[in-house]
Amino acid sequence: MFPSVVASLRPNTAAYESLPMVKPTGFREYDARWLFGEEINLMGVQALGMGLGTLLHEMRVPLEIVTGHDFRAYSASIKLALVTGLMAAGVKVHDIGLALSPMAYFAQFALDVPAVAMVTASHNDNGWTGVKMGANRPVTFGPDEMSRLKDIVLAGQFREGSGSYHFVPDFFALYTKELTSRPKFTRNLKVVAACGNGTAGAFAPQILQALGCEVVPLDTGLDYNFPNYNPNPEDIKMLHAIAACVKRSGADVGLGFDGDGDRCGVVDETGEEIFADKIGVMLARDLAKQHRNATFVVDVKSTGLFATDPELLALGVTTDYWKTGHSHIKRRVADLQALAGFEKSGHFFFNAPLGRG
Repeated sequence: MFPSVVASLRPNTAAYESLPMVKPTGFREYDARWLFGEEINLMGVQALGMGLGTLLHEMRVPLEIVTGHDFRAYSASIKLALVTGLMAAGVKVHDIGLALSPMAYFAQFALDVPAVAMVTASHNDNGWTGVKMGANRPVTFGPDEMSRLKDIVLAGQFREGSGSYHFVPDFFALYTKELTSRPKFTRNLKVVAACGNGTAGAFAPQILQALGCEVVPLDTGLDYNFPNYNPNPEDIKMLHAIAACVKRSGADVGLGFDGDGDRCGVVDETGEEIFADKIGVMLARDLAKQHRNATFVVDVKSTGLFATDPELLALGVTTDYWKTGHSHIKRRVADLQALAGFEKSGHFFFNAPLGRG
């Protein structure tokens, strides 16, 4: 029987290496996040994996899951501890290795696997870790699933089984093919790709180049200490760095990616930031010309232009304002069968026929 979970332990002790530590407050509404070492240890991560596997049993989904990890000093270790717990609960694990969060979500479809567990702390400082989870593609866990997972883990109510592990080699090539098997840009676009030394630096410049862009790399070398600024497209220091690079290089646009590559900020050719909700309005205008009477989902922090813009109104657009949070918006896009969803923080969700939600 796996040892009972405790809320806190003193590091550098026998107990710390013998018992699973999981601070209850790390379970949030739509993901989980802890300070590694202070709020969760590796045995705690193993307990989390066993809890997630147990939840998959309860949800009666096939016991298969995609895992990936972001670029931090400890993310691979955390992922392997999570994998150990998942396997102990009888789950077959498909590991795509170092990845962006969107790559892990895409892998659910490409590998035909129902569940996902992406080890990432997004743009948070080194020291943080977390897991973004889902079991019903394309949506990720919301409050109900996270609450149940928390109860299972803290109570130690684990199902046991005999799982397995499969590493998926060179998954990035499959992801790149998916994103670039479409017409290339008809004009030469010079693009600043700013990654803040986060995980996107290993992927975004290559994808943009494959789309036919001339890429100006900015802080694309991976460094989990984030020596220049926080990889967060809402961070003013990152935006100023992008703007300066756009002006210096004469680029057409600057794109800034967060730590796990699931948010994007935009700076125009003059060095001015365009907030992500305004980017959403521009995207909605273009998409609505091709898909009349489309529905778009936006979070409540977004601009009122979605509801008042004359061009969108003329195209018959319906806008649904919904709760802030990537899981909330993603689920709402799926529930309403909306064409796309936009969040002011820089998350963008594209439903069929544009994408997979």
